[in-house]
Amino acid sequence: MPDLGVKIKDVILKNPIIIASGTPTYGSAMVKKCIQSEAAAFVTKTLCYTEWLRKQPRPRFHIEHPGAIDQEGYFSLYSTERFNPIPPEEYVKKMKAYVQEAHDFDVRVIASIAGTDVETWSKLAELVTENGADMIELNLQCPHVEKEQPTGMVAGRNPELCYSILELVRKWTSLPLIGKVVGEGVDPILVAQRMIAGGADAVVLTGRFQGLYLEIETEKPIYWGGMGGYGGPWQAPITRKWLVRASEANLQVPVIGGSGIDVFEDIISYILCGAKAVQVCTAIMVHGHKIIKRWLRQISGWMEAKGYNSISDFCGRSVNKIIAPSQIRGDIPYASRIDPEACRKCLKCLEACPYEAISVIETNLAIDPEKCDGCRLCVALCSEGAVEFYQK
Repeated sequence: MPDLGVKIKDVILKNPIIIASGTPTYGSAMVKKCIQSEAAAFVTKTLCYTEWLRKQPRPRFHIEHPGAIDQEGYFSLYSTERFNPIPPEEYVKKMKAYVQEAHDFDVRVIASIAGTDVETWSKLAELVTENGADMIELNLQCPHVEKEQPTGMVAGRNPELCYSILELVRKWTSLPLIGKVVGEGVDPILVAQRMIAGGADAVVLTGRFQGLYLEIETEKPIYWGGMGGYGGPWQAPITRKWLVRASEANLQVPVIGGSGIDVFEDIISYILCGAKAVQVCTAIMVHGHKIIKRWLRQISGWMEAKGYNSISDFCGRSVNKIIAPSQIRGDIPYASRIDPEACRKCLKCLEACPYEAISVIETNLAIDPEKCDGCRLCVALCSEGAVEFYQK
């Protein structure tokens, strides 16, 4: 069997899958599922002293395109889930017991914290260190904070504030620190670099976006009346981009792939783009913790088929294979043709073709190779696979 182990600072993880902070890591029942899921680690629901950030709105979840979940299609989870509702001093007593049980299963516990000033960042760092956390994640990504509140996404958009927070927390703990990097409103690589300069031993690239759904009849936001976090499988290409940018920037610390994972291929692709490990939340919320065991079997099978013995064998292998925009070729003549037996005559390609290369001849659709530009739009639109793309 391939070795799936990875290392974050001096902490050994038995595989690259970390369950991200959220509903799947909160409460004793969920924690037990995390421990038994075969994930290498889980991140606690974020500890915070601010009282309103500990109160969970009801309702707080909405899924766009739920029918796509079972089809491995694109859906979006939209929510306004807040931080850990239990006061920090009370929660760490539970966390201490979680750590002991987790270690019996070779699972590491990462404490997520979110301070709002020097005192609370310091207290939280000291508190989780004293109560057995293996690592600390600084939540500088959460979108559910007020505009002037120096925590979550607000703090995360300020690279120098991120530096100061990491530098402060570093003084209060010797544990490995993970900075969770925001994905919008600022250059994530610049933020990651300042976090690392402040003392981060790893960074997560990136988290969910802030979004808004409206009900046009009432002209108001749906359900809870405000904005929410917005993410799902559609984020995977964006995350891969930032992982590549991080590799190009040579950050010198492990990078953990964030939002967008829904299938095992996503995990492999993140590692190919330079991620040392990945964090998963939304997929577990919709598929359950059991999905992790399946992913691990699939990853091992893929590695065996490719002849890889360890994660490091293929970590970052795709980065140098990405062509610069100026080097993308346009001189190779391509064209498309339609298989009349497979075509169901929906006429999508006919309506969409920018070059008017598609026409109806008798009862079938046909493409004029002289007019066809080889753009491949018709192939991309055809759900029946009836359009063949070929080199002239």
